[in-house]
Amino acid sequence: MTEHEEYCVSIRKSYIMPDHTLEGYSVTLWRWHETWWFAAVRDYLFADYNGSRRKALRQARRDARKLAGIFNCTNYDTNEEGMWQ
Repeated sequence: MTEHEEYCVSIRKSYIMPDHTLEGYSVTLWRWHETWWFAAVRDYLFADYNGSRRKALRQARRDARKLAGIFNCTNYDTNEEGMWQ
């Protein structure tokens, strides 16, 4: 069993249901308790950044770095692969 930190941060794509239209990104703060549970989520919608995917992702990454610094935890950015091992 891998030893886990208590918290970590990741960025996921956010979709509109039911047609799965990409609408932005979500920064998620995860808490470990036998598995990862989300503790907080903030959405960065393209519409809030004049439809710019790049600006929304840039702000999500900036805030994810800040959040990881506050909780002194790993920032997995858009690659959660290592988090689930």
